[in-house]
Amino acid sequence: MNNYSRKLLLLQVLLLIIISCKQYQSQDLINSKFTIDKSSVKEDSYLSKNLDQLFKADGLTYFEPDYSGTAFENYYVKNIVIQNKSNRKSNYLLFFNKNNILTDTLKIPENHIYSLNVDFDNDKKGVAVGIFDLHKSYFKITNKFELNKNLKIKPLSINTKINHCPIPVELLSEENVGLEEHFTFGIENQKQVKVNVKAPSNDFSKWIGNYKADIEITRTDGDYNIDYVIKILNKNDVLITEKINNEDNNVPDIFIKSVSGDQLIMKSKTDDAVEYIISKIDGQYYIMGNTVYMLNPPNDRYVLNKEM
Repeated sequence: MNNYSRKLLLLQVLLLIIISCKQYQSQDLINSKFTIDKSSVKEDSYLSKNLDQLFKADGLTYFEPDYSGTAFENYYVKNIVIQNKSNRKSNYLLFFNKNNILTDTLKIPENHIYSLNVDFDNDKKGVAVGIFDLHKSYFKITNKFELNKNLKIKPLSINTKINHCPIPVELLSEENVGLEEHFTFGIENQKQVKVNVKAPSNDFSKWIGNYKADIEITRTDGDYNIDYVIKILNKNDVLITEKINNEDNNVPDIFIKSVSGDQLIMKSKTDDAVEYIISKIDGQYYIMGNTVYMLNPPNDRYVLNKEM
């Protein structure tokens, strides 16, 4: 074999290695544990090497809006907003199972919003994407997706029947309380089909009460016992006490940011990074949110008991 043949063979081997590495990297992110690392955090934006790798980018800026995460019985969703170097923003949903395995992603078109846990015909659950007309309280659905048993996204026909469509996640805020009373949804085509179905009423009174969580975590810097006591007296009166290794800390300036049938989001008026979420999944309460996630990533929820 002459020198040219040897060099050609070496080049082919190197190309195969590079291609294999790229394919492995792409396959390795989906269907594996995935942690959103954060660096250069500024208010609600940050950088992330792991997200850069997922989206095959370099040095993008990421945001998590107030409606950044929603949990259900066997999976949870994170909403990620990406800003490129031209300041153009894109919105992606990341789907995780209960073991923090990233199962799939879904890009939301510009100027569109989405509903989760939509009940389709034939016992299918999934996502509805569309445009919301605030004046008419009408959700015009443009895309439908099934989230199958493996938590994979599969497109559905636009004509797939919807039995129930929750209010879009972006609209689950305090200023939109009462929207469910006249919320309608449907699709529009040449003949304009409209389905009028009311979402179930969100009764705030069911959230009133006292909640407790006892959390034990082990980190590289030691073991911690963390207790939470949450008292919800009414929409304008919420108290949160955090005790870490017997040191009490009253969380100041807490208010209710948004409320829905299965989730209540609380934020701080003075610190945007402070976020607590009470979520009810299959009859069990959990404490979640950005503040709870930072206790021991990638764990993002802990059992919360409501006093009867």
